[in-house]
Amino acid sequence: MVGEAQVRAKELFGDKPNLKFEAKDLESIDGKYNTVICVDVLIHYPREDAAKMIAHLASLSEDRLILSFAPKTFFLTILKKIGEFFPGPSKTTRAYQHKEVEIRQMFIDNGFAIARTEMTSTSFYYSRLIEAVRLR
Repeated sequence: MVGEAQVRAKELFGDKPNLKFEAKDLESIDGKYNTVICVDVLIHYPREDAAKMIAHLASLSEDRLILSFAPKTFFLTILKKIGEFFPGPSKTTRAYQHKEVEIRQMFIDNGFAIARTEMTSTSFYYSRLIEAVRLR
């Protein structure tokens, strides 16, 4: 993904902007970034660990934090249960779902305001994307 981002950035901006792209283990990332983006990772974290991860990511972001997660709703919980009956590559995972209200509160607790949200859905894939901006 880093390679693809570098190619696209060069196509869009040439060599002008000073952009740095990295791939690292989330728990070991340090430093400060204008924007921190974390897509489809919280499915591996239960609620308590998700709160710690969001706090960590928030500490890295100076301006924006963009995060996606598997939303926990009645409908999606039922779909996940149905998925457990089907074998093969589309079989349900041990993914953790999170209540959107709790994720939003984690952003707020770490000094961010929700700027926008989007829902991504295809067949049995559902993900909520939240973009938040640091309160000044």
